[in-house]
Amino acid sequence: MNDKIRVCLIGSGFVGRKHAAAYMQQHDAKLQVVCDTNEATAKLLAEEYEFERVETNWQKAVTAKDVDLICVCVPNNAHFEIVLEAIKNKKHISCEKPLGLNSCESEKLARFAKENEVIASCCYNIIRIPAIKYVKKIIESGELGKVICFRGIYDNDRLSNPNANFEWRMLKKNAVGGSLSDLAINILAVSQFLLGDIVSVCGMTDIIYSKRKDLNNNLIEVENDDVAQFIYSYQNGAMGYISSNRVALGSKQDMQFEIQFTKGTVRFSLEKMNEIQSYHSGENGFSTIISDENGWFCTGYEELKTIDAKELLSNIKNKTNPDTDFSFATKIDQVIEGVLESADKKTWINIKSCSVK
Repeated sequence: MNDKIRVCLIGSGFVGRKHAAAYMQQHDAKLQVVCDTNEATAKLLAEEYEFERVETNWQKAVTAKDVDLICVCVPNNAHFEIVLEAIKNKKHISCEKPLGLNSCESEKLARFAKENEVIASCCYNIIRIPAIKYVKKIIESGELGKVICFRGIYDNDRLSNPNANFEWRMLKKNAVGGSLSDLAINILAVSQFLLGDIVSVCGMTDIIYSKRKDLNNNLIEVENDDVAQFIYSYQNGAMGYISSNRVALGSKQDMQFEIQFTKGTVRFSLEKMNEIQSYHSGENGFSTIISDENGWFCTGYEELKTIDAKELLSNIKNKTNPDTDFSFATKIDQVIEGVLESADKKTWINIKSCSVK
């Protein structure tokens, strides 16, 4: 491999732009190829971030000999094919979430990446928040005792207008879950990172606006959930609750969680992502802690992408496993499937374990 890791970006939309900005800031990365079926948008991105060239055929981009890292920033239903081809060509991978359209796809990619010694990470940027890394240290220290319960929510109102346009993510063939895959998935990542595996779930979902118009004014049936809620149990014996709502009026990026222990409680809100609220038994109330874990402070969404890029490049150079590797992503996909199955069958569902460690 060259001194600089050569980056190929698949997808030049909003998320692709965030990847480009993050890797442009890394001294050990080189922006090599941007690929999109829309050549005009790809060229604009290439000019803005100084990519070496543009491609419109992803197979050609992924198999290029002058590329080391593939960043997959396209709709969910295209992830599997692109990532599979990237692994076959021994490329390292950064894939947006969720990894696959189902956990079978995700587990296959996890196994294939491991067999081919490819460094592969799924973009769960939320766990890069320094304050959340600090919460993990608190948990591991044992100072607050045994974990009793995790409670999390993620609400926004982006689709609260019933006249909002139909989107690709509203069809099951394109995405598994609606608010589950857009919002709850981020809370699940935090849960998995902090407290480990979930073993059983019981959930319910609802579609609030059953039909929406596309850009051609055609009325299309919405198949994926607007609202989802579920309770669950951890392998470590703790219990949890998560809810997500993409039609929650007044909520912008309202992601919060609370972890209750035998000796205290920790709270976090994404809208104040540099803070945690901490309570120890015997105190009069919660204390606010401003986190600067690993020297990062006053972080926002773009900084999380930058941290994610920096850590993945370090993983590639040092041949170490990312903490958001494909087995991590598979476990989250398995829980989402379990919630959807539970909602459909109206019963508890046991979560199968990921066979790739």
